[in-house]
Amino acid sequence: MKQMSYGPKSKREILESGYYFGLLFYVLNLGTYPTAYIKIPKNHKFYKKEMEEIYLDVHGGISYSKNYLWISEKEKVKGWFIGWDYAHSGDYLGYEAAMPARYRFGGKKWAIHEILKEVRAACYEIQKLGGEK
Repeated sequence: MKQMSYGPKSKREILESGYYFGLLFYVLNLGTYPTAYIKIPKNHKFYKKEMEEIYLDVHGGISYSKNYLWISEKEKVKGWFIGWDYAHSGDYLGYEAAMPARYRFGGKKWAIHEILKEVRAACYEIQKLGGEK
């Protein structure tokens, strides 16, 4: 398992991937902040739903719902993915290090174990909600 490394430039790196409760997930480092994604099965009521139609108790709410996920600069995974980010008010953003000190607002730097705990809970919630579309 890789740790989140914040920086001022965008990138795309897998920090962790695997399965919780039968659902595929990815945690990515986008350079300036981390993100988390879960692949939704075709028979689930969240399949092909817009992010505004999905409520899960995740940091900042769902901010991604598409039929693919770029897991690196060159590799795209097909399937219906939902996700969320850790770039909200109160979160640390990697580009802050390049800003003059008086303009930095600090914020929480998320550790991979904290993100995985939330991903696990979200996968459990998704499976519990289940149901046909």
